[in-house]
Amino acid sequence: MKRITNERYQETYYTETLENGLRVVLWHKPGYARSLFMMATPLGAMDLMQEDAQGNTYSYPAGIAHFLEHKMFEKQDQDVMNEFSRMGANVNAFTSYNETAYYFSTSGSIEGPLDLLLDFVQQLDISDASVEKEKGIIVSELNMYQQMSDSRLLMETYQSLFHEHPLKYDIGGDENSVRSTTRQQLEACYQRNYHPSTMMLVGVSGKDPEQIMEQIRRNQRSKQFAPLCPIHRRPIREAASVVRERHAFSMDITVPKLAVACKLAPCVDALERLRREWCIRLAQDLCFSSLNPQYQRWMDEGIISDFVGADVDLGADHGVLLFYTETQKTAAFEALVDDVCKQMAALTVDEEALQSLKHRYFGSAVRSLGSFDDIAIGYIRSAFAGYDYFAGMDIIDAICAEDIREVCRSLDLTHRSVVVITPKR
Repeated sequence: MKRITNERYQETYYTETLENGLRVVLWHKPGYARSLFMMATPLGAMDLMQEDAQGNTYSYPAGIAHFLEHKMFEKQDQDVMNEFSRMGANVNAFTSYNETAYYFSTSGSIEGPLDLLLDFVQQLDISDASVEKEKGIIVSELNMYQQMSDSRLLMETYQSLFHEHPLKYDIGGDENSVRSTTRQQLEACYQRNYHPSTMMLVGVSGKDPEQIMEQIRRNQRSKQFAPLCPIHRRPIREAASVVRERHAFSMDITVPKLAVACKLAPCVDALERLRREWCIRLAQDLCFSSLNPQYQRWMDEGIISDFVGADVDLGADHGVLLFYTETQKTAAFEALVDDVCKQMAALTVDEEALQSLKHRYFGSAVRSLGSFDDIAIGYIRSAFAGYDYFAGMDIIDAICAEDIREVCRSLDLTHRSVVVITPKR
């Protein structure tokens, strides 16, 4: 077991890769009664096409990672959630576009819940009947999100942007993909993506790391896993153009909502991607927030409202720049976004405002080291992406005005979609 201490942030964790390939990270928090353990696989909603080292390809219906998350809690001989509750632990799970994670937290003993987490995640126990029953539950969940205007706006925006990329699907898929999913597909996907060698276990606790690691070693030694050929997401060929330049539809709302989104070039290198993303986000804040002297005027004139925001998402095979609001003046908001994008491309950075923003974001990152959930999720995501967790935090502090100007000048914002939700008449 290797001990790693980051002197700048005064944090210590221990790492070990077990004989079966499971990567274990134990973050030591002396004096804390609470413990959190998270077990994750890099199987996410974007993993619809995978290939192995021999060039074999495997395709799955949209939403299969989310479907598996639902089924993992169902065992023939026990109720997993009730078992955790009986031991005084809270258990939950989530699926994102890049990973699926299962976790529990407790202020009591961790021995029983930790074994249970390892055991239920490392065994899939499903039947044809249980799979068919789950389809109705998931479809109902998807239909619920379809009735939520904010969620619908985002999904319709992604569908307007992407031809082939899995971002055009909801994390849960759609009704057709869910209905078509079979038990055999779930089992095959599970076998390829839930092997210990593809997964990671992160624990954040004040308890003795050596005792925790020995319990994990003991649990894993009692199990047998077949060798696994390494597997990865198949590269996605996505055109630079958008699917729909304009799209409008109606919902039961009182004020129109709209999104203006630009398709950005992807960035393969993980740390460079993170640096560019932070540069763009800081530029958005400088030009499209209350830091801009014009912001209050936009609000007073009704061009934007309290429901307003901007975001950026860069991946190894995708990129999105997004602005959204709720307003009656949709044309004025589109013109406003055009002006903001021009400001970003020719940005004159106010050093005082930039330092204030950096301090805010960097301070938030440092404070997250007090959140067990943030540590576990942040470490897992950085490890799966291939960069050091603390290096990701250092990037925020290191960005300067010239970095922001250089990144913003390089943006190609010609591939754009506008999506509008209008009130039903």
